[in-house]
Amino acid sequence: MQSISSDARFLGVDLKALWQETCHSWRRIHEWPGLSWLTPAVPVILYQADGAQSFWLGDALQPIDLDKAKTSFVAVELPDDHVLRRTLTFPQIDSADIAAAVALEARTSSPFLAQDLVWGHCTRPVEGGGTRSVEVAMASRKQIQAYLATQVGKLPGNTPPEVWVLADKTCPIVLGGYGEVHRASQAARQRRWGYALLLLACMLSLGIAVTPTAQLRLRAIEAVVAYDGIAQRTAPLAQQREALMQSVEKLGSLSEMLAGRIEPLRVLDKLTKVLPDDTALQSFRLQGVKVTIAGDTANASALLQLLGEQPGLRDVRAPTAAMRMPGASKESFAIEFVLDPQQFGVVGAAVPLATPPVSQVPAPAAVAVPASASAPPPNPSAGRSPTPGAAPGAPVATFGGRATFGGTMPKAPAVPASAVTQGSKP
Repeated sequence: MQSISSDARFLGVDLKALWQETCHSWRRIHEWPGLSWLTPAVPVILYQADGAQSFWLGDALQPIDLDKAKTSFVAVELPDDHVLRRTLTFPQIDSADIAAAVALEARTSSPFLAQDLVWGHCTRPVEGGGTRSVEVAMASRKQIQAYLATQVGKLPGNTPPEVWVLADKTCPIVLGGYGEVHRASQAARQRRWGYALLLLACMLSLGIAVTPTAQLRLRAIEAVVAYDGIAQRTAPLAQQREALMQSVEKLGSLSEMLAGRIEPLRVLDKLTKVLPDDTALQSFRLQGVKVTIAGDTANASALLQLLGEQPGLRDVRAPTAAMRMPGASKESFAIEFVLDPQQFGVVGAAVPLATPPVSQVPAPAAVAVPASASAPPPNPSAGRSPTPGAAPGAPVATFGGRATFGGTMPKAPAVPASAVTQGSKP
């Protein structure tokens, strides 16, 4: 039957062992070369076996005056006759692995019982860099307690003392299970303060680096908010401006349309002035700027040449040849020409009419005429009704036969000079 394994594995990797290794590596992060300076060396006063005292900063002896040294940690040197020493050689492995190997060696080679065994070690690099030399010190816990009892009068009573074995003046061996725990706790507290200060320095540096960008970001946000507020406040004005621009566009389009629009009355007025009296128009057609006229005239070629010489008329031509009917005295013609919008357009200057309207023609001065001489000549149009709005005595335009352009309005009948002289006498 296949056994069920409780090991957490992923792709053949033991996740539990991986987690333990990761945690172990992070717990020893303070031993990395880049962060080891954050763990300060705690000062210790060593009471030597020969009765002298020395000041140590971590594992280094400091030649300073003990009266000026201030520390709450003390250590007692164990005499050589209470210590068993052994020197081991290890390859370049981790310090945790060295400690485990030394512990195994101390338990196997110690003459003391396991509960009475106290041991410690120090590591020295060997010249050449290939191996490490480890000196191991072993002692009996009962003998250490007896020796510490003899040193009670010399030691301060604030903290328990540490037990050291001096291999030489450069590497003390600390035996575990005594006051070294308090010193390690003090070093850990100072290391945490160092981490906190380092983190604070990093945060301040990050804040200093990010501050200009944050200021620019805040200014941009403030500008966007201000722009949105202004846009909301000016929304009605923007709508009015949009309506105004649409009106301007419409007016511009209308102006463009009117710029090329021809005023028919100006064209008719021009033709009335230009066409001779023997010319009569039968049709007048205006398409954009193109005009087509047809009618009767005495000389079609002369009329074509006359129209071509007029300013404002271009491309004057006859689409069909002029014809004279048998027995007729005039030729039938058809002429086309293009108008200049600058002269005949709606936006151009107003063209004055050749003759004022009938309502604006001034009436002749009243003249006193005797009854015998005031009889008017026979008027063929006497039976017709007068033109509405015409002033009494004003000349009236009459149209007989076909409509003609270029003729003149009939003049008022002349009054005899004798009648004027007789009417002026009292």
